[in-house]
Amino acid sequence: MFDILGLVFSSFDKIFDPIIALDPNPKNPLLVIFFIAFLLSILTNLTQKYLMDHEKLDSMKEKSAEFQKRLNDVRKSGDAKAMSKLQAEQQEFMKDQSEMMMMSFKPMLVTIIPFLLILWWMRASLLGHVYVSFPMFPYWAVLTPIWHSISIYGGGAPDPSIVFEFVGYHLPNAVGYLGWYTLCMFTLSPIVRKLVGLKSAF
Repeated sequence: MFDILGLVFSSFDKIFDPIIALDPNPKNPLLVIFFIAFLLSILTNLTQKYLMDHEKLDSMKEKSAEFQKRLNDVRKSGDAKAMSKLQAEQQEFMKDQSEMMMMSFKPMLVTIIPFLLILWWMRASLLGHVYVSFPMFPYWAVLTPIWHSISIYGGGAPDPSIVFEFVGYHLPNAVGYLGWYTLCMFTLSPIVRKLVGLKSAF
């Protein structure tokens, strides 16, 4: 049987192994994960830019906000006649809501497979052993111990540093490859959105 997954992972190895070798610390290649997060952020935002009609989406959002405002005002006034009229308009409003949802799903349908494949490959590769130790305040500020306790790596262990036993000792206030990748994505996403000409998501 043709091993498609093995072929994909082998391709990722050929692409990223030379990049890992160029990392200042090839045994803990933080910059490579940062680079991957940057590439995936570009892919996500370009997909959103070209697969979504942003003018139409903005118009629908404005209509949705206006309808909700009118609905709230009528509820406060208790005007039964006006409420009946708005309920008649609600079907059109629900249609717009469904269209907005489908429009938002298009980019995800295109990007979900590449995302899952590269995250799966990262876990199986050297990148799966990447770790970053943070000062105590940012470590706790982003609720890292909670994520460790519910993750498959932490397994609910009271000492989340057990995740990093592969380095031979416990690491205080540390996150692994997935935590570091997530932090990189959150940091890069608003920057990349501006670079590709998209409005902020917030």
